Amino acid sequence: MLKRLVFIFTLFMIFSCGKNADEKTASAVLSANIYLSKGNCQAAINVLEDNGRQNNDAHYLKVLASAYACRAGFAATTFIASDLALTGSPAPLGGTTLYSTSLLSTTSPLQNDTRFSDLQTAIQILLYAGGIPSTVEPTASERLKYFSSDEAGEINSQLLFMMFAQLGKYMHVYGNGDAALGKKGAGSGANKCFTGYTDAGIVSASVLAVIAALPVTCRRPAESSHAELATAIVASTRKSRLCHGVVLLNGLLNILPSVVGSATGTLGTQASAFSVAANAASAALKLADPAIGIVASTINQTSCEDNSNVPVAKLESYFALMYESIFLP
Repeated sequence: MLKRLVFIFTLFMIFSCGKNADEKTASAVLSANIYLSKGNCQAAINVLEDNGRQNNDAHYLKVLASAYACRAGFAATTFIASDLALTGSPAPLGGTTLYSTSLLSTTSPLQNDTRFSDLQTAIQILLYAGGIPSTVEPTASERLKYFSSDEAGEINSQLLFMMFAQLGKYMHVYGNGDAALGKKGAGSGANKCFTGYTDAGIVSASVLAVIAALPVTCRRPAESSHAELATAIVASTRKSRLCHGVVLLNGLLNILPSVVGSATGTLGTQASAFSVAANAASAALKLADPAIGIVASTINQTSCEDNSNVPVAKLESYFALMYESIFLP
């Protein structure tokens, strides 16, 4: 009987002294923050991923996203101190192509570049925070279903920074931006346009008219598109890359209203200017192509790629009115 009591007591002591799941997560987050403070991005990722994804823990998700962003070469401190002020010069968004992360060298194709992929992983972690299903649009209002307003606000702010950085890289590469002045079509590549706008039978005449009126560069059909967005590449690959640009810019537009109201200083100034320019471009898009449909608002990459209601012609319309007009020569 005594041996049995000793055995039960021993088991009780073992299990009562062990950490519960919340304590283990808190410990992992603490360790990750220490690693990040030393610039050890991979160790931070390892300790958090080994713990297991905690989709309902806002603090865990923010640190995990920071760890992947760290490996991508992104640092919030650098972004706020140096990059953010560049956003609107040249106006309205050419300055994003001059961010420190935008100018980092990349491998081809861009979607397979490790740093670009890591920052996209960080963005996806926060976009779908709370365990939002991949079939659902990961909007700011959707995240409010899973987190308090303060938690959702912090997630949205972090998302805004990372998505601005990813947009800058996307535009720098595909828009062939030059590294000195952030001008479209003036970089080391040959292209003046992001993509091709060659199918007059599908792309609406009003959209083609907008392209024809663009200043100096990207005169359809004489000027070339970036090789990775060209009409000649595999259709599904091209659509995936175009969708990436669509959901990235739409995602920023979706987040802005929840951030701009409380933003001050440089962030408030730049976010407000971006909001005005991008919303004006969005309104012009809907006017030029009234049948643009969900392309004007989707922020779900899978839905954009797989939805039959998202033809490539509509993606071309989006790029003509949005990307070509917010990144100017």
